[in-house]
Amino acid sequence: MKTTFKTLQRGALVLLLMSAAGLAAAKGVPGDGAIPVVELMPLTMKHEADLMLSTEQIQSLADYRKQAMPGRVMVQKKIIELRGQLRMAMLDNRPQAERDALMQQIAEAEVQHFQGRNRCVEHLRQTLSADQFARLTRLYLDGLR
Repeated sequence: MKTTFKTLQRGALVLLLMSAAGLAAAKGVPGDGAIPVVELMPLTMKHEADLMLSTEQIQSLADYRKQAMPGRVMVQKKIIELRGQLRMAMLDNRPQAERDALMQQIAEAEVQHFQGRNRCVEHLRQTLSADQFARLTRLYLDGLR
């Protein structure tokens, strides 16, 4: 009887550890990173000379990145974490209400991410000349093809 109980305890411990390992692995899936609807800042930095950015424009963009990046990174990490939680809730057959709540949180975080990307595009539109912004847009769209 004691041997059976110990075997059951060990089995339960193994299952618990495997479940915890699955949760940890699910939270860090790189493919869950929020793919931006528009991502212009890295391209702007890469083509700084081609776009003929002024010193003032370069400084404005650097200031914007410094201000906006922590929030963007935080939202992207939140999305990855929530998607990992949803993945495990689905696989563990958690109550549907819990899954729905996670889906809602993911949707809200995605909207926050879209809003941040939109603010970035607007900052670029205001900082660059119309010609510079048009060239940047062409570079970006050509890269999508």
